[in-house]
Amino acid sequence: MTVSKDYVSQNVFDALGYTGNVYYCRIVSNRDSQVWNDVLDIMDWAVPWIDSAMALVDTYASGAYPVIIPALLPAGVYDVVVYRQAGSDPANTDDVEKQWIEVKGGIFGF
Repeated sequence: MTVSKDYVSQNVFDALGYTGNVYYCRIVSNRDSQVWNDVLDIMDWAVPWIDSAMALVDTYASGAYPVIIPALLPAGVYDVVVYRQAGSDPANTDDVEKQWIEVKGGIFGF
């Protein structure tokens, strides 16, 4: 039996180098708009914004923020959306910095 592990999907870079900005990402199902709840480790429709925000940690104060896909995320096709946090907590008014489609599982995400 193979054990799934978290993995880095890609790195997000601060456009100005290391600035001390705070970034986070949310993972949303491309098929049914369920959102990854990073507190409960489940996909759900009714997820508080703050519970769906996955903090991105700057690597060695370099301005590189690896986006880590959780091992418990079910196979599927997802939108990964990176936000720059404006206030003290993640909020739905934060600016989107980047987004992409992530396929977890086989070629079609299942």
